[in-house]
Amino acid sequence: MKKILLSLVALMAMPLMSLAQEQKIAVVDVNSIIMQMPETKAMQTTLDNLLKKYEDTHVAMQEEFQKKYEAYEAEREGLLETIRTRREQELQDQAKRIQDLQQVAQQDYQKKQVELLTPIQKKIQDAIAAVGNENGYTYIVDAATVLFMNNSTAIDATTKVKAKLGM
Repeated sequence: MKKILLSLVALMAMPLMSLAQEQKIAVVDVNSIIMQMPETKAMQTTLDNLLKKYEDTHVAMQEEFQKKYEAYEAEREGLLETIRTRREQELQDQAKRIQDLQQVAQQDYQKKQVELLTPIQKKIQDAIAAVGNENGYTYIVDAATVLFMNNSTAIDATTKVKAKLGM
């Protein structure tokens, strides 16, 4: 009875063992692919130009604020209370506009970055899926997220994905 039970367990485990042996797992270094893509360089140029535009606007606003503040400081003692209060309010409003510009610039930059990066990521994902299907991989994982990898059994598919992308 014991032998029959052991034989039955062994027979049930055989398909699982063969299934585990048939799985092909590959690793792809997505970060290196992204950094080498021409689209990424174009994206970075676009983002740099956007950042420069906001920096130029910020500098101009800061210079204007500084001039108004210095003029206010030079005339402050001789101004009527109502004029002094109005100028102080103008300076506070301008400082708020500068602060608002910084927030808008940061939000626009992040939005543009996502907008430009999404098609790049989709292109890489499509290439990874194609390589996985063509080579019969069960799983393809990103090298940056793998906690442990046995280099003797893991397949590095980075070059295949790069080739699929025409790199």
